[in-house]
Amino acid sequence: MPLEERADVLVIGGGPGGTPAAMALARGGKRVVLVVAGRGLGGACLFEGCIPSKIFRETAARRLETARIAEFGLRLADPQVTVDWTAVQARRHHILTMRAQGALAQARSIAGLEVVFGHARLCNSREAVIEVEGKERHVRFDHAILATGSAPNRLPISGADLPGVLTSEGLIEIGFVPASLVLIGGGPIGIEMGQIFAALGSRVTILEAAPRILAPVDVVLAARLSAKLDAEGIRVATGVHIEAIEGGEGRYRVRYRRADEIVQVDTEVVAMVAGRHPNVDGLGLETTAVRHDRHGVKVNAELETGEPGIFATGDLIGQPMFAHWATAQALAVARHLLGQAAGWPRPETNSAVIFSRPELGMAGLTEEAARTAGLDVAVAEYDYSFDARAQISGAADGLLRMVYRRDDLRIVGIHVLIEGAADLMGEAALAVACGVTLPTLAEAIHPHPTLTEAFALAARSALASLGQHPAHQRRTNSVTRP
Repeated sequence: MPLEERADVLVIGGGPGGTPAAMALARGGKRVVLVVAGRGLGGACLFEGCIPSKIFRETAARRLETARIAEFGLRLADPQVTVDWTAVQARRHHILTMRAQGALAQARSIAGLEVVFGHARLCNSREAVIEVEGKERHVRFDHAILATGSAPNRLPISGADLPGVLTSEGLIEIGFVPASLVLIGGGPIGIEMGQIFAALGSRVTILEAAPRILAPVDVVLAARLSAKLDAEGIRVATGVHIEAIEGGEGRYRVRYRRADEIVQVDTEVVAMVAGRHPNVDGLGLETTAVRHDRHGVKVNAELETGEPGIFATGDLIGQPMFAHWATAQALAVARHLLGQAAGWPRPETNSAVIFSRPELGMAGLTEEAARTAGLDVAVAEYDYSFDARAQISGAADGLLRMVYRRDDLRIVGIHVLIEGAADLMGEAALAVACGVTLPTLAEAIHPHPTLTEAFALAARSALASLGQHPAHQRRTNSVTRP
């Protein structure tokens, strides 16, 4: 390869905010250089986040189901289930390797796309240096996409730097199931990992500084999930201030203040899982007009930075930090650079899943967020304890909350707490993004018995409470697009 070269687009970051853009641009005829600093294509989602934690969750879920097997009319000669953590970690490594290799093979099959494993640093607004195994490559580009993701936060707590105090990434790599575990952070990572390790046999404590867990989540569903954690024996303390982490070598003590009380928790493992921060170090942003703060790189509505021609996506530009959100942004930038209608993603139509147990799915606005935005809304609910499919599966503890506007009955948010919620979010996201109304959803034929028919049942119930019939509403109310 020449020491100096040109590219139509330089993409820095091989995760969900970079790779999809690079592939789409190359397929569209652009000459693209994709620089990957990590172990492979996939980013933190594949190697330290979304995928590894779900692999652990699957093991934990199967262990829990085995403990309940008698409820389904089955008998085991030996009901004792032990955890082979070495085998669990081996399975994780196998799945991650398989996915990373598949993604790399797909990328390298695209003409015009070069994948480079190294570190890229901007030299100015149109040039970068890529360091590869001690050598430098200089690349000039017409456009660049910055997608370097995020890293776990290290909170300013006394003792946070003690050997063995883990981050979320360290918890993924842990070599054993701890007897006891303190998780500092009651967000999605803390809740997911707390339930996973509790199901595997750990005694779990979750400490959260905010007044409640999962602050951005529907308040009713978050409260129900909190009660579920308590029923599982997971200790959750909210509104706390961590004073210090003391000890070491598997014998830690976490001291925190709650109101006027000082509480101490002894534990084998401590993990800080209170969010992530954007990866801006070493990017050479100081040589450009790209600006950033602790929340991330600053971009406009078209994801362009303060430097014309340089865009940024995903965790690098701050919340929300979801892989699918980063991919939506990446593909929008790619369409924009190819001269197509971008269809820029909007937070109010985003969807997400917290892989708690039961799963918590959300699309669009919560009731609280909708009211804060000045919308006059009401909520249609469906109690899954009456649902045939949920009863059959043995997981009927759940609730659907559908937020809709009173004026035109347009759905602006769908929030579900039920095991299987993850698989409902496709329809939920489509309903919110397309501005579907209650009558339209009520008339859609949903299969029975499934969890998704709750959408139509909730819509019909809401219409009945309003004294309206779906067919009549369809004739008199047109769908209002967002």
